[in-house]
Amino acid sequence: MKYVKGIIGIFVFLVFVSTAHCANQNVTVEIDYGGLQQNREVEIKWKQGVTALEALQSVAKIETRRIGENLLVTSIDGIEGQAGVKVWYYDTNGKRATSFANKCILSEGDHMRWTYTKDVCSPRRSE
Repeated sequence: MKYVKGIIGIFVFLVFVSTAHCANQNVTVEIDYGGLQQNREVEIKWKQGVTALEALQSVAKIETRRIGENLLVTSIDGIEGQAGVKVWYYDTNGKRATSFANKCILSEGDHMRWTYTKDVCSPRRSE
């Protein structure tokens, strides 16, 4: 009986460990449309080297603008940013992005959120 309990215990442990490991092999992409559409949250399969831009492209129709070697997301699912008014920003795991999305490499289990919100980076336009 002790032998059977030991085998069952090992089996349960291995199932728990493999389930916990597989749970982190995804990336969550959340899109907040700023009230213009219903927000979306999608889990995608993580793969090594995937960028924030690639993850977004896998769940939404996007448009970008090239700035040197970088790509700026200008539109998601038809909602286009307007410099000085509202634009698309993203964060990863609740921390504001410090690089363009095509340079940000995601890790297993990351949660990326794109938000259509007030532009706080563009120079103010003179009225």
